[in-house]
Amino acid sequence: MKSKTIEIKQGDICLVDFNPTLSDEIKKIRPAIIINGDFAIGLDLKIVAPITTWKNDFEKIWWLYKLVPNKQNGLNVKSAVNCYQIRCISIERIVRKLGNESKELEEIIATAQNCIEIV
Repeated sequence: MKSKTIEIKQGDICLVDFNPTLSDEIKKIRPAIIINGDFAIGLDLKIVAPITTWKNDFEKIWWLYKLVPNKQNGLNVKSAVNCYQIRCISIERIVRKLGNESKELEEIIATAQNCIEIV
């Protein structure tokens, strides 16, 4: 799995192995965006929001944040950040870094905060 030599920071989009999972938890190897701050140096945990392929029905679901693929973020299809399924993962679940999405990060974090009703 993950090599501890990769530097992972807030806003990075990484390929993450979410297996094993239970019930309705998001599954399989898929991209995720790192949303925790960079204050926890040396801690081998990251708070992530998983990313899935965009579907037009997602327009109606406020906690799914649309991302358009570009060279910076490393995504190759229109995608949705699932802010409702944020979770803390071991860095050993990180397969590799794909890119960074610092431009949309503030809005993604605000959407995640709304999911847990931080005002």
